[in-house]
Amino acid sequence: MKNSIENDVYDFVGKLSIALYSQGIEITLDSLKQILNDRGEKYSEASNLGLGKSVSAAYHAWEKVDPVVHHAIAYTFKGRNGSFPWMNR
Repeated sequence: MKNSIENDVYDFVGKLSIALYSQGIEITLDSLKQILNDRGEKYSEASNLGLGKSVSAAYHAWEKVDPVVHHAIAYTFKGRNGSFPWMNR
């Protein structure tokens, strides 16, 4: 990985996504939320709205730093319905 992002959550999301993507693993946003909450981040149990915004922001931040991580974020995290959140727009 070339660099990192100054925001701790975005940086972690990028590093986690490249680790998972390199092994062909996809996880739901609910699983990501649990991982982040276990790390001390505070995301609502009722909604993925804040988490979705954080993943989207990480996706855009990594675009400028490392296109491989940017791509991994897009294809690692899935919504509850099993599709990639960005495909539902």
